Amino acid sequence: MRDGLFIQILLIAFGASMFITGVISLVRKKMSEVVVVPWGLGALIFIILGIIVRPDGWKTYLSTSGLIMIIVFFVIATYAIYFFSIRITETMKKNNELAIQVSLLNSEVEELRKKMEAMEEDVSANEKDSVRN
Repeated sequence: MRDGLFIQILLIAFGASMFITGVISLVRKKMSEVVVVPWGLGALIFIILGIIVRPDGWKTYLSTSGLIMIIVFFVIATYAIYFFSIRITETMKKNNELAIQVSLLNSEVEELRKKMEAMEEDVSANEKDSVRN
């Protein structure tokens, strides 16, 4: 077995797990489409790297413990970005809810403003009538 085959399998598995995580998060509505698309692109990049790159001489440049440290770093960074993406989606949802509430409040304020203007016209008309009598 080639030395680089292990790294290729890791890259493909990492890309596939990113893709599956993104799709599951989309289905469970933890992430929105806007946030899942970069996850899918990142997964596609890792899968393509796993297919194209042939790191056969990696042992001359990197020790096994160094490779393990890089793998652990990527896994931790991916989970951190995953939770950050979930928080971004929650913030986007809350922002949309607030925009809807502001729109409803603006329409209510406009209705109240019209009612107040009508009431002011009635009061001024009543004052004019009472002054004449």
